[in-house]
Amino acid sequence: MASTDSSGISFTAYYTGEVWRQHGLSSEAFNTTQGKTLYYLGQPFEKFARAVAGFSTQTTLLQRHHMIDEVVRKAITEQGVTQIVEIACGLSPRGVRFCQEFPDLHYLEADLPAMLAHKERLLAENGLLTANHRVVGINILEESTHDALAVVFQRELDPTRKTLVITEGLINYFDYQTISIFWRNLAQVLKQFPAGAYVTDLYPNFQWHPMNRLISTFIHGLAFATKSSVTLHFKSQQAIVDGFSQLGFAKTTVHIPEAYYGVLPIPTQRMASLVRVVENWV
Repeated sequence: MASTDSSGISFTAYYTGEVWRQHGLSSEAFNTTQGKTLYYLGQPFEKFARAVAGFSTQTTLLQRHHMIDEVVRKAITEQGVTQIVEIACGLSPRGVRFCQEFPDLHYLEADLPAMLAHKERLLAENGLLTANHRVVGINILEESTHDALAVVFQRELDPTRKTLVITEGLINYFDYQTISIFWRNLAQVLKQFPAGAYVTDLYPNFQWHPMNRLISTFIHGLAFATKSSVTLHFKSQQAIVDGFSQLGFAKTTVHIPEAYYGVLPIPTQRMASLVRVVENWV
């Protein structure tokens, strides 16, 4: 059985959170020393990657964040979603922004204990926790404990509301066998709501991508740094659709950054994009 401790990835949450803050997407509540240190340490590498390869980690982080926001906003305004769970929320500012934009929205932020306690303290200190904006522990690798997915959903969520689940920056830290168990369980629990959706980013294993070898080297380094298994999933766009269909999702749409160039305020890049945002409905 896979270890249920994935807390080693939390330092990436600080870096990612600071990228969002530096680009005006976050709240000053998430202004952390850890994030700023990691951000400025990473800038020489980011500049080198943009100059040599035509893309950077920071570009990808901003692309996926804006795309997820757009998909979620449409689910709220066009599909009537009124309840959201953001799993492995880290220092994501999305809960703050969406709760301010949609006052009737119920938003549940979830993570492992250490990161969740830090997030809860930052939100509480800045008066951002409300009856509609709460935090809770979820471990996606557990199935019967108090913080297991199905247990938390039954205890914390309103079964009469259309519900959407978000994961960002999480999926590729698990091998396919492990993460597919979570996906299958999630598809099942979402069926208890009037409508259920799941939005995630992922990095596919596209062999055609010109930077595939460099990306493979990067993910091995990231796996070592985070003490996690970093894996690319799916070898084609159709494989993504077929994979989620086999796991219990009725409709899957794959969003690519290029489709949003000039539409969303996302950075562009010379190289073909690799990150994908996947929108699933049950």
